[in-house]
Amino acid sequence: MATAKTKKAAGAATEGLKVTSRPATFRRAGHSFSAEPRVIPLSELTEEQVSQIEGDPSLVSQRVEIKIDEVVQAADADPKPGEDKK
Repeated sequence: MATAKTKKAAGAATEGLKVTSRPATFRRAGHSFSAEPRVIPLSELTEEQVSQIEGDPSLVSQRVEIKIDEVVQAADADPKPGEDKK
């Protein structure tokens, strides 16, 4: 039985789940994970998905604080397709 997602308005910071896969790649709760850490805002996951990810021994997960300003600045720094970094 799936639980509906509840979106929360983002403020200056929001809580997220930092996930790394023990195997080279691993799928759980509709997401793909690898050895490269992936941070997902909790507002984008259902309670059921969080339980699946945190309870899976093939995944290493940690709750982290995501600073919205840093995420926006990093996205602005990435070149758009066809543009060069300066």
